[in-house]
Amino acid sequence: MLTERHRHRHRRITATPLSIALGLAVAVVGSASAQDATPGTKATELSRIEVTGSNIRRSDVETASPVQVISKQDIENMGARTLLQVLDNLPAARPGQQDARSLFTGSDGASQANLRGLGAQGTLVLLNGRRLSYYGAPAGFQTQFVNIDAIPAAAIERMEVLTDGASAVYGTDAVAGVINVITKRSYQGAEINLTTDKSSRISSYGEHQGSITAGFGDLDEDRYNVYASVNLYRRDAIPLSDFYDKRPDQYYVNNPNYLPNLRLGTGSKPGEFNPGSYFAFDPVTGRRVQEAAPGCNNVLTSEAAGPRCIWETWMNNEIDAGAKSERNTAYVNAHFLIGDSTEAFAEATYTDIDLTANGGTPRAYGTTTGNPTSWFSRNTGTTVNQFLYPYLGPNNEYNRASPELKALMGGVVGLQYLLQDVGANHFGQRNTDQSYRVVAGLRGDIGDWNWETAFATAGSHSVTYQTTNVNLAGFEKAFGPYSVDPGTGRVIISDHPAYKFGEISEANAALIREAFPTFDIQSWTRLHTLDGKIEGPLFQMPAGEVRAAFGFNASRETFYTPGNPDAANGLITQQGGSWFDGMRNTYALFAETVAPLTEKLELDAALRVDKYPDFSANLAPKIGLKYQMFDQLMLRGTYSTGFRAPSLAESGNGGVFAQLGGYRDEVRCNETNAIANLLLKSQRGGDVDLGNTLLNTDCSRTVARMTQPNPDLKPEKAKITTLGFVYEPTQWLSVSADYWFIYRSNEIVAPDFTRDEDIISSSRSPITESDRANLAALAAMCADPASGVACPGTLPGYSVGNVASVVGQYKNRGKTLIDGFDIDARSRFSLGEWGNLNIGVAATLANRNRSYLDDESGWYYGDLVGYYNNPRLRATLNADWSYKQVTTSVFVNYVGGTKWALQQIDEQDNNPQTCTAGYLPVEQSKCDGAPSWWTANLSVAWRPDEHWNVGFTIKNLFDRLPFYDPNSFLGDSSDYATIFGRGYSLTVGYKF
Repeated sequence: MLTERHRHRHRRITATPLSIALGLAVAVVGSASAQDATPGTKATELSRIEVTGSNIRRSDVETASPVQVISKQDIENMGARTLLQVLDNLPAARPGQQDARSLFTGSDGASQANLRGLGAQGTLVLLNGRRLSYYGAPAGFQTQFVNIDAIPAAAIERMEVLTDGASAVYGTDAVAGVINVITKRSYQGAEINLTTDKSSRISSYGEHQGSITAGFGDLDEDRYNVYASVNLYRRDAIPLSDFYDKRPDQYYVNNPNYLPNLRLGTGSKPGEFNPGSYFAFDPVTGRRVQEAAPGCNNVLTSEAAGPRCIWETWMNNEIDAGAKSERNTAYVNAHFLIGDSTEAFAEATYTDIDLTANGGTPRAYGTTTGNPTSWFSRNTGTTVNQFLYPYLGPNNEYNRASPELKALMGGVVGLQYLLQDVGANHFGQRNTDQSYRVVAGLRGDIGDWNWETAFATAGSHSVTYQTTNVNLAGFEKAFGPYSVDPGTGRVIISDHPAYKFGEISEANAALIREAFPTFDIQSWTRLHTLDGKIEGPLFQMPAGEVRAAFGFNASRETFYTPGNPDAANGLITQQGGSWFDGMRNTYALFAETVAPLTEKLELDAALRVDKYPDFSANLAPKIGLKYQMFDQLMLRGTYSTGFRAPSLAESGNGGVFAQLGGYRDEVRCNETNAIANLLLKSQRGGDVDLGNTLLNTDCSRTVARMTQPNPDLKPEKAKITTLGFVYEPTQWLSVSADYWFIYRSNEIVAPDFTRDEDIISSSRSPITESDRANLAALAAMCADPASGVACPGTLPGYSVGNVASVVGQYKNRGKTLIDGFDIDARSRFSLGEWGNLNIGVAATLANRNRSYLDDESGWYYGDLVGYYNNPRLRATLNADWSYKQVTTSVFVNYVGGTKWALQQIDEQDNNPQTCTAGYLPVEQSKCDGAPSWWTANLSVAWRPDEHWNVGFTIKNLFDRLPFYDPNSFLGDSSDYATIFGRGYSLTVGYKF
């Protein structure tokens, strides 16, 4: 990425009475400076620009803080189509949330920026130097962040990435750095651009974009310029049918039942009636006994419990591999000159996002014999809601089990039945988001001082529509009223339910739509901001002019998530959601100065005071030094403090009522695996199948969780340092290197439910009928010599049931220390009649990544660099060759290898000797950890004349496929490599 900065024309604007509206403090400074100013003496202003991370205009493009500039052409050359893809190609950035794979995260349908791996809450995203409103739904119901998908991509002129702390300039969130997206200042004419991307491996994948930009007016001649840009983006959904067999081979080795359980070619096909199966438990042994219902044409006979009627998995599930996304963004920018003294400016952005994913296979009625579904809800407090699919009673008109099966439990039987009445497209999820920002302001001069003030209003309305879970009232309407078996406590459905088993009908479909309804979760954010600043020369020093900037910022932030009424009352099973209602006003004053201490040494200092309600005023200073040792070498360094105030989700009124996935209970994990490992030794096929099913199932459970806000939270604090140089030994080579250091304390974290001290309360389910059936199957195997297993005298068993719920609270805990080096080298070669060649290398080398949890643990977990998802090296290489009307570009992205273990404690169980990761086996060739990885893109752009441009890009040129990653939900290394294989992109544009 090129480091050349784009200079902007700056008009000379003199003072007017309207200028005084900036406020008393600003006016005093401006008036004092204006007394010594002579009209018409601002020739030097023509070359001054404003750089991200500073409020002071300067003629030198290099500052004490490292800033990386990515031009629109750089973005095209790397093959990126979205801002998320741009950030994935920056070494200083880490993989953030992708909208396509964000479902069921709490912030469904949005994408995040993540500098230095400190998360979205440590990365400030700006549009033309001003904040945007947070996305409506916080990530994990906690982290409020800017949805980068809502930024108008078609109007982007460049991106400036400040890889240094900037709280002294911008306030909260700027601990890891700032991403400032800058649009075109003005535009005349019109152009249209069309792009489409396809995959050679995933036929359903496609990304398609179209944009129109048009503007009129010239600021010099017409005294105004107005332009607008519209960007339309669509990404096609990827169904399970195009993905299920394309995971890395090791995934199927570690999940041997995955493909067989799809029942492709053996079960009844989608749309065909399936009568289901009945089951019961032997009251003496506890063994499960099952049979196919009468009329079944797809009987599976290999299971130890008996024959079962099976159906094919409907392969239209789009939730895992990729949801369909449509994004429409409109952007308007206007500048007007008022007389000779004032410029009025305005911009408006509106983005409409619609993301949908089919949920795939219709839900099955499966009588619950294991853990009940458990969840919290707003209006039921700390009481855990639970739901079990009921049994069929002995007199149920649909209980057509054999007399032998009925006799086991007094006529009561369980049922497995496919509820396919509503068809293939009822279940799933949809997310919509409408976001906007409107900015209106004035800028002008008071003598040699520039002033600017603006009012901005921004907001977001996000809605999640889910058709996934049971509505208790609707379910009882379809299958109730219930009764309870007095001897066992089993819940029994009505003997004559409204839902008619054994037929597929519209009447049944209507009942299923009430039992599994579509419900919405809405959230709103609003941000109103008034800001003003004045900038100019203070006085003259022997080495040059001292410039300063002063300003203020006042904002009002609101966040409202009322929650769905049915979910709030506990009627929606397993519904993850949040309820927040908060508002706050914040105020800030800031000052900044640039002073040439000597001809070679320049001081850059900034100070900002932020006042949040319920907190003491926060003072954030920053100091930077730039030393021009000689013409070819510049040294630079900064020191600053940063902070992040608790978000309204963390400290306001409300709470999180959600599910916690991947909860690991070591007691149940070890007990179930002991049973599974014995079953896997059996010579009997049914035992092995049950062993495969049980293995690791209790090592990663989904449990109900409640996370409570904490009004006593303190702001996070940080200390940030950079030290580096820029070396240009020749006209064709520039090299920069910067050391960076971030020390963050008072971190605001959600409870870590693996730590007992973070759990306020918890509950367990009782040992279930399924548990007892597993033990009975184990006993039967050990009693049968044909199994060939030498069982121990005391068989493994269960001492407790699974964890059902956990409750915790946000808290300030611990510290993080990270540091490393950024290196950037750029070269430009003239090839004479063969054109020009540009080559660039950028790299981030991590040195330390340490976490201090508390005084008891200290730095117990050690340094995370080199462990999973914390590579020591990330780098990119780009080479661009321009010859006549053709530019050919190669872009290589490299990520270094890591260990599989998450940290040194986890390494005791996951290491090259055990050859495991996430407690699962990996290929022998990868026992040492996740391998280093690289991909390459090749693009060719042709501009035959001033009107046309045509581009063709081959992404993942060498068709590198992802390796198996057991720590990943989908089993592939999607953070490093693409599942799409080699991709092809075509771009066509025309300027009128």
